Amino acid sequence: MEKELSLYIHIPFCMSKCYYCDFISHENQEECIIEKYIESLCKEILQNAELLSERKIKTIYIGGGTPSFIDSKYIKMILETIYMLTDKNNIEEITIEVNPCSMTLDKAKQYYMLGINRVSVGLQTIYDDILKIIGRKHTYKSFINTLKILNKVGFNNISCDIIYPLPNLNLKLFKNEIDEIVSIKDKYNLKHISIYNLEVHENTKLAFLLQEGYVKLCDEDEEYDMRTYLNKKLQVAGFNKYEISNYSLTGYESKHNLIYWNQEEYLGLGVNSSSYINGTRYKNVSDINEYIDNIKNNKEISIVEEEQDKLITMKEYAILNLRKSEGININKFKRKFDTDIFSVFKTELDELQKLELIKVNNQNIILSDRGEEVANQVFEKFI
Repeated sequence: MEKELSLYIHIPFCMSKCYYCDFISHENQEECIIEKYIESLCKEILQNAELLSERKIKTIYIGGGTPSFIDSKYIKMILETIYMLTDKNNIEEITIEVNPCSMTLDKAKQYYMLGINRVSVGLQTIYDDILKIIGRKHTYKSFINTLKILNKVGFNNISCDIIYPLPNLNLKLFKNEIDEIVSIKDKYNLKHISIYNLEVHENTKLAFLLQEGYVKLCDEDEEYDMRTYLNKKLQVAGFNKYEISNYSLTGYESKHNLIYWNQEEYLGLGVNSSSYINGTRYKNVSDINEYIDNIKNNKEISIVEEEQDKLITMKEYAILNLRKSEGININKFKRKFDTDIFSVFKTELDELQKLELIKVNNQNIILSDRGEEVANQVFEKFI
């Protein structure tokens, strides 16, 4: 059976940096830098020609930054370079991230013609005043317009991102937000929702605004009530919670993200992107000029972050699978590692069961409701 591989492609450009963002991204770069970067990225693809040619490419995810910020001709260059090395008809899912500010009908048409079949739209919140507070340039109206464009072109697998809790967002507003998203799902083919907990990173503008008291977040009790309402409302609306932060209608789970959570192999292309191949984790250089220069001069662009032995691989497998609602499949673990999970992690699993942070049956080990609330504490048992 032909081995599978997924591709992540990083586009590190955006119109402006959101106040909460600590990703490697660059605001309003000159066209010449974008062009050089895309040319370098295409060269990196070709440098991996042997690997791409001998594997079945299962999924491609074009993320950022904001991929829709750059001209669609660059997305075409990237995908056509990949298509030279693999049968594009075998690729099950190709996702691109878009921002309502930079989405046009022409770009949507180009994406569709290139074989992209899934679009992830960055919404974050429906409230325009809160969008301004977090440095987002779009409005809820422009988000709806983006959905209209995507539907007009023919996309029927659309996802959106939401973040909570955000400054000035209370339980009443959050309930209204979730109700609104549910109310438009059928009209606009919204099949998937990613709902992320806000992470406040040092040296971001949001961290400064919070520290100086210009804005504030709700307390933990209100955040818990938000999460409770969210889970109940989306479940009633037909969205399955298949991972801690991800909800989808049946059959519309993100195939690419499941690659990560199932500990399958993927190749990261572009600056600061990560790869996992043959039990080793790699990461590309994070400086865009260094990346371009190294590609140009045939120098190494990636470093080995971790060469995993069997125990490390098993620990990571446990953490990644506990993120999923189906948890760790006990028989799959045994087949993959030729060992029983209870013999390897007896102490950890016994302790987590006593604390009622996991549930164990004959087939699976899953997080309890309480375990999901303190998931990072559960994961630490396997680090």
